[in-house]
Amino acid sequence: MKNVVYIIAFVVSLSCFSSTSYAQFLGSLETQQEESDPSAAPVAKIFSSKVVSVIEARKLDVIYDELKVSLWNLASTDFAHQSKLNEIIEPQRFKLTRYAAEFDNDLNAALKVLNEQSAAMKNEIKHANDQYQKIRDGVISNDYEILDALWAEKIKSFEALSERYFKMQFAYLKVYKNLVKFILQEAGSYYYNTAASRVDFYDVAAYQYYVKSLDRMNKISYEQRKLLRSDPPANIDPTIIQ
Repeated sequence: MKNVVYIIAFVVSLSCFSSTSYAQFLGSLETQQEESDPSAAPVAKIFSSKVVSVIEARKLDVIYDELKVSLWNLASTDFAHQSKLNEIIEPQRFKLTRYAAEFDNDLNAALKVLNEQSAAMKNEIKHANDQYQKIRDGVISNDYEILDALWAEKIKSFEALSERYFKMQFAYLKVYKNLVKFILQEAGSYYYNTAASRVDFYDVAAYQYYVKSLDRMNKISYEQRKLLRSDPPANIDPTIIQ
């Protein structure tokens, strides 16, 4: 009879080890496994650290991190275009008269890529939201309120960051386009200063506009990189945006 009581007590204790406790146990085990691999750069636990449904929330951590990876990869393409455009306006190129054909192809390509990448990022965000809805089905109901609010907050924040980045790229290309227009209009009023290895203008105001335009582009490019580095993904080569 005493043995029967012990068995009943054991069964009851097992039933108390609920799905919630089990999720906590698995989440703890996963954390230990990640920390035991010193070579791994763990994805930030933005969602999984806030809820009981750790396993499902870890999937959201990864999805959110992948959004940041996508933005960095798109940015690397933009910076490659910036580099190419900058080469076209290097001082030594001004030894000869400049023509529109020198600039058009690369500038138009950069603008086309900007529009495509902005649309691609919006699709990535939409896909992430779709994935969230599917993963949410596996979350315990007690976590809904926390997870819904946190996901909405982080997605809104990322959308603002990505939109700001693409607006910066558009601003960069706009300044460049205006500078090209100015250079073509000023044909004959500038020359390549061999001694200083720079472009000089006969008119001081024209020279100031030229220099300020270059400074503006450099500043925008710097701010773009600074913005991306403010919230980097876990596993990314930082040199891709240098």
